[in-house]
Amino acid sequence: MSEAVAISVIMSTRNRARYLPDALSTLAAQQCDVPFEVIVIDNGSSDGTPAIVEAWCRSHPRFRTAREPLAGLSRGKNAGIRLARAPLLLFTDDDMRVDPHWIEAYRDLFARRRDAPMLAGGPIVPIPHDLGSWPEWFDEAALADTGLLHHRAERVLGRFEYVWGGNMAVPRHLFDRFGLWNETAGLKGDERVALQDSQFFEDTEFQDRIRQAGGSVWFCPVAVVRHRVDRRTITPRRIVSTAFSRGRNDIWIQELPTCHEVGFVPRRNAVGSLLALAWGLFRWSIWVIMFRLFGRKRCFERARRAAFASGRSLDGLRAGRASMSLFLAAGRVAFPARTLLLRFTPDGA
Repeated sequence: MSEAVAISVIMSTRNRARYLPDALSTLAAQQCDVPFEVIVIDNGSSDGTPAIVEAWCRSHPRFRTAREPLAGLSRGKNAGIRLARAPLLLFTDDDMRVDPHWIEAYRDLFARRRDAPMLAGGPIVPIPHDLGSWPEWFDEAALADTGLLHHRAERVLGRFEYVWGGNMAVPRHLFDRFGLWNETAGLKGDERVALQDSQFFEDTEFQDRIRQAGGSVWFCPVAVVRHRVDRRTITPRRIVSTAFSRGRNDIWIQELPTCHEVGFVPRRNAVGSLLALAWGLFRWSIWVIMFRLFGRKRCFERARRAAFASGRSLDGLRAGRASMSLFLAAGRVAFPARTLLLRFTPDGA
């Protein structure tokens, strides 16, 4: 391979021999106009991963590998950075399938945008781990509650918006200037380690570092990867529970980027919010019963949306209020109702 490598793709893998060939094949099939390399770091695997990676590197000139024996996703990524030869570094994971124009999408973005410092990320779309179809009751709108990341338009993300490390592009000079991934945070083997300030993820910590230095995080909607999700986690109960929690977070995601502080978020009308919460819980109850009786996709989707609306209405009672009394009073009804409705929702695929 020529030394003039324009883009280095870095993947740290550990004990994912069953997924790895598929992930590597999508990288080998990239349609890109510039020279690129793929660096696969074996992060102390104990399964057949080393043999798979070595065989792949022998038959694909673009692929290189090394071993980082100390468990830690950040350590594996950092080992890849040290080997990389390109000025633009792309990161993905061993349970991802990247779209054919993934590398080219980032190349195009960084060719057009000259923000400095700047990093970028793209959509992460859940797919069943066995690459089969979703259950019959599952609507694609429910992807939002199964791990979908999608900020829609190409734009600079706000203070409380992030991209994920499984689909990220970072110019090499940012690591040279601001340091590598924080190896004290993130996934270490099967455990996730938190920093102070409850920062669990090395990717969000790095984005905060760049923003604090005056940099920006861009979203690239055409740089799509598809993430395998364990089918056992895709149950009606878990999805509806996530929808309720996502609804609670939604008001803050919408308001905090402009208001900056909880106390500055505009206050919602108390009566209107209480009525919206009661209506949401009522609709949730009706559609869960209907889904329980008939098992139809339409019934489940309406139950999921009602759960989201209920969570959003509940946290709307906190916005702009110095006192938590109204929120806590409503919670004495809403949280037991949520528990009851979740128990009534099927927990099997």
